[in-house]
Amino acid sequence: MFKAELLSYYRDGHQIFSGISFDINYGTCMFIKGQNGSGKTTLLRLLAGLLPMQEGAITYDGTSISNNHDLIAQHIDYVGHVNATKNQMTAWDNLKFWHSLCEPDKRIDLSTNFEDPMLINDFKNKPISFCSAGQIRRVALSRLTISKKKLWLLDEPTASLDETAIRNLGKMLEKHCLEGGAAIIADHKIISMSMIDSKSIEMKQSKRKLQGIHSDPFLDGDW
Repeated sequence: MFKAELLSYYRDGHQIFSGISFDINYGTCMFIKGQNGSGKTTLLRLLAGLLPMQEGAITYDGTSISNNHDLIAQHIDYVGHVNATKNQMTAWDNLKFWHSLCEPDKRIDLSTNFEDPMLINDFKNKPISFCSAGQIRRVALSRLTISKKKLWLLDEPTASLDETAIRNLGKMLEKHCLEGGAAIIADHKIISMSMIDSKSIEMKQSKRKLQGIHSDPFLDGDW
């Protein structure tokens, strides 16, 4: 389904990571582990098509995602550190906005078919500016269930969530995978999912500096 081969990424002459390879099939969850600064977020943003490919290849069902924005929009959803919600809108209006961006054949009747896995119903009419950090995170994660994308890329999805919300997130991820989806998750906490296959990769923090490769002469001190 989704395959990465020999991915390497550099910033300002510094190697962030090198030689990352993996594949993930439908019905599977993969965890990206590693210390802060090891490149987990950079890797996820690369997989989501938000960063340009430097070295290596990423394919979805055999098709390269590099500059393939239509393929990414159809099949891949990304929730990063920023929740991408509008403060002046209610939780429910935020979800309706995201739903309006879905392809017509993937839209559902939110009033009757929204399953509410992250339990936002109790505060759905509250403006985001009045919501707690955990509630806002639950709204951001809820949009995954209405976009109907096969592959979810999640960067620290448990941030600001209490134990109940983390359990509900695990159930949501498990249901997604059991229904033929897949997820790649970077997080420091354990998300319990006993009914699906999962695996992990470990990111190692690189201290390697490469002169002449994606180098910024100002940052290198060449002045």
